[in-house]
Amino acid sequence: MTRVVRINGPLFFAAAERIFAELSALTPEDKYLILQWDAVPVLDAGGLQAFMQFCNKLPASQHVLVTYIPFQPLKTLAWANVMPIADRLSFCSTLPQALEYLSAPPAADALAVGQGR
Repeated sequence: MTRVVRINGPLFFAAAERIFAELSALTPEDKYLILQWDAVPVLDAGGLQAFMQFCNKLPASQHVLVTYIPFQPLKTLAWANVMPIADRLSFCSTLPQALEYLSAPPAADALAVGQGR
């Protein structure tokens, strides 16, 4: 199953921990989880850490795609050198691009933050 979740609000440490804990509890059986970040104005170091812990604890069968990343969170991800992880973590510019990716993913998971195919 594919689930799309829109995150609304800043991803600060405590809030991000809660959000990612809730996502882990709600989505353990989902094969694909698409996170829309268009309403995430800020991602701080604590939020980044919570996001990375969430990604590291994903079930082996689950793949997260992050879409619509605003400038500040994108800058934080780039600063931390967060890269796509084959079959685990991808970044797509838009929701339609993420859905297209799921229908025919690139062989080497070549999508980079903010870039299309």
